[in-house]
Amino acid sequence: MRQAKVRAGPRAIASLIGKSSKAALIKRGFAQADILTHWPAIVGPNLANFSSPEKLTYSRQGNKDATLRIRVAPGWAPEFQHFEPLVIERINSFFGYKAISRLQLIQAPVKKPEVRQASLPLPLTESQKVWIETILSDVTEPDLKKRLKSVATSMLSARNKTQKRDDLDETD
Repeated sequence: MRQAKVRAGPRAIASLIGKSSKAALIKRGFAQADILTHWPAIVGPNLANFSSPEKLTYSRQGNKDATLRIRVAPGWAPEFQHFEPLVIERINSFFGYKAISRLQLIQAPVKKPEVRQASLPLPLTESQKVWIETILSDVTEPDLKKRLKSVATSMLSARNKTQKRDDLDETD
C-alpha cells in the first residue's frame, strides 16, 4: 500500500499554487506561465495595456508552427497587425527559439487587473510626535536619530490607519 508523504511544519504557498495552476495553464496551451507574466516586457507597455495572450495552440506537426491567440481591445487590431512581425520576433527572442509562427487576434474587451494606489499615511497626533521626540532624546548620532524617527513615524502612521479603518467598521 502506498503511503502518503506527510510534511510537518509550514510550507510556502507557492509550492501549492504551482501544482494547481499548471493544469489550467496547460489546458490553455501555456506549458510555462512566462509569456503571461512577462507580457508587458515582451510587447512593450503600450501594446500590453490593450492586449493579453489568450491561448497557445500547436499544429499537428507537434511544436512547430504554434499560433498565439491574443485578445486585443477594440480599435487596436490594426496596430497589432502592423507590428505582428515585430511581436512574433520579440516573443521568439524571449523564449530563445521559434516558439510562435503566427498571431491570431481577437477583438474583445481586455480585462486588466486593477492597480491599487497606496493611500497616503495618516498624520501623527501631537501626543505621538511628543512621544517620538521623548524616546529619541537620548540618541546623539543625527543620522541614526533621523532614521529612527522615520521608522517610528511610519509605524505609528500605519497604526493610525488601521485604527481608523477599525473605527469606520464599528460605525457601520
